[in-house]
Amino acid sequence: MKKLHAYSKQNWVFLLLSMLFIGWALAFIYHSSYAAMDGRRYFNLFDDAMISMRYAWNFAHGNGLVWNIGERVEGYTNLLMTLLMSLAALFFDKRYAVLVIQLTGIFFVLGTAFFALKIFELIRSKEKVFTRYLLFAAVLLYYPLNYWSLLGMETGLLAFLLSAGVLCSLLYVEKLEARYLWFMSVSFGLCYLTRNDSLLFAVLAFLYLTQTLKNGRRFIYAFFAAGFIYGLFVIGQTVFRYAYYGEMLPNTYTLKLVGMPLFERVRNGWGFVQPFLKETGFVLLLAFAGIFFKVSKPKVYLFVFFLISIGYQIYVGGDPWNYWRMMSPTMPFLLILFVLACDAILTKTPQIKGSAYNGLLAILIFGGLLQADFRFLREMSLVDYPFDNEAARKHVDEAIAINAVTDENASIGVFWAGTLPYYVDRVALDFLGKSDPYIANLPPDLSGQIAWNGMNSVPGHNKYDLNYSIKELRPTYVQGLEWGSKI
Repeated sequence: MKKLHAYSKQNWVFLLLSMLFIGWALAFIYHSSYAAMDGRRYFNLFDDAMISMRYAWNFAHGNGLVWNIGERVEGYTNLLMTLLMSLAALFFDKRYAVLVIQLTGIFFVLGTAFFALKIFELIRSKEKVFTRYLLFAAVLLYYPLNYWSLLGMETGLLAFLLSAGVLCSLLYVEKLEARYLWFMSVSFGLCYLTRNDSLLFAVLAFLYLTQTLKNGRRFIYAFFAAGFIYGLFVIGQTVFRYAYYGEMLPNTYTLKLVGMPLFERVRNGWGFVQPFLKETGFVLLLAFAGIFFKVSKPKVYLFVFFLISIGYQIYVGGDPWNYWRMMSPTMPFLLILFVLACDAILTKTPQIKGSAYNGLLAILIFGGLLQADFRFLREMSLVDYPFDNEAARKHVDEAIAINAVTDENASIGVFWAGTLPYYVDRVALDFLGKSDPYIANLPPDLSGQIAWNGMNSVPGHNKYDLNYSIKELRPTYVQGLEWGSKI
């Protein structure tokens, strides 16, 4: 009875933490919404997520998985997220489809925290209950993961699926039950559909599973069967892409990587990640040190996931926004290692027990989290609007005005290819080429005129030809008349 009572009490604590997070997330969603010039309330996704919403809207209404009707260009990198968006678009109008996607972000973050907790319990079976509460809360409090998840990017979905896949891989190694292997394969397969570059994480997971091959022929067959299941996702999307879009790679890959010298990308990427390493320095150093307190394969495994996300971010040349989109899906793994390290430090100090232990553990964990979240505290506390929120408000009003003063034959030319095109029922021309193969295949501008966030040139934003986009294509409405060296 005592065990049952303790277990019930723990569930109530996790339920309370979850409800507090849901309350904050709902307040965040409302805070990020706005009343537009037509008097109606609009909800807000990050601009790139709204690009996917335009694809999803067209797909849900029978016009194909396209940005412009009749033009087959793969200008998204998140097929599974786009398909989820199409379900929302099928049942709701444009405004409330956006809200539904924001609400799903709550589920993804909570699910990620739950899987992180299960991974933590698996690695340290004798964990103290209080450490479990702190880890669960820490994942929920990491703002960049919340930001991207609640504003509709695939980051939350990827974190959810990735943590599920990692948990299943750990369970399979420990229990050798085939069901965990199949679940892992499907989880990583869905990760691939969410972002193709998650292939790197799947490779690591399968490498980790090679330790099971020593158990006999049955496990060798199971390993290759799991690889085959995963391969079906990779091959399936590749066949679909070629059959539907006529290309082996998405247009966004061409835009961001083709023509960008490797040295330039790496230099940009290293400049981009340095502030991240500083912001997470305390968490990162303790997590790394904690691996050596008691070395284990699962701890090294988790840390390598995090290292892959850092290395990949450097390789692709950084990101336009310093909200750590690429690293956020693996941050729960780093937080697991960080909590384990904090616990190990205090446990090795025998005079620290009971409430003193709990207090110092909370100070260490939330101190590290405070450093990682410090730059975002005004947004977390809803004092400031989320990053780029003001631009979204402006673009919604522009869309309402354009719909009012133009007919269906009009076209719009944009640098911000998300919110404005989503709400305008017109042909859209992407000046920066996510959905324009001509722009995507241009040589990048490496002059340094398109540079921010510690980068000399921003991949994905440094290919443009306004003479072509404006003078040749002649859009009815032009969002801007200059970019980089073009005026």
